[in-house]
Amino acid sequence: MPNWLKKVFVVLITVFTLGTVTPPAYLITTNADAKSKSDVIEQEPITNETPPQTEDLSSRDIYSLPWHEVAATLQDHEQLSSQFVDYTVYQANYQTMEKFGPKISQKLGDDYMNHVLPKMEDVIQMLSKKMDPDDLRNLVITDRPAAGTGERIFHIYDARTKKDLVRFHVRREHPPQQGYWFSFHYHTADDNFAKHHELGRLYWDKNTPPNWMAQ
Repeated sequence: MPNWLKKVFVVLITVFTLGTVTPPAYLITTNADAKSKSDVIEQEPITNETPPQTEDLSSRDIYSLPWHEVAATLQDHEQLSSQFVDYTVYQANYQTMEKFGPKISQKLGDDYMNHVLPKMEDVIQMLSKKMDPDDLRNLVITDRPAAGTGERIFHIYDARTKKDLVRFHVRREHPPQQGYWFSFHYHTADDNFAKHHELGRLYWDKNTPPNWMAQ
């Protein structure tokens, strides 16, 4: 995961938890290292070389744009695939924190970032690697996670066919005498979304958790 994207996640955690949760240590450490490196770069002679296209994109607020608009600026397949992963991982984190709401984010935000989000990133990378450029450009990431007790975090679908390719969900579980758990998983079109592919389980408490997006 790029260092600049980790810095964005530090801000997201602070916003969604109302400043009550300290971001995971590995994010803060990485940002410190990145700052140190930037200090060195500032001392180097300025050249007339054009910066890589992905650097231009990462310096702008691309995450408020639809993916197809971002993809239209990228011609190289490797850059396109890499940017799709970064863009979608950002959306995954943003929409999960939005779904959690401040109450759940305060308690489980760190565990989600450390244990679940990296596995989501692996799935997104696998998807990007098997897509050709035209397919990648036509992907859409939904932006309406389910509130209440609904499972949906986000789906990825093909804009041309309107058919889902991957669905990322989280389910509430209450095994007898074991308290409440959140089970993160995904479904794929390969098996008609029948199988649950596990991403991880996070323990909540013995008490009933608040609804998704509860303030």
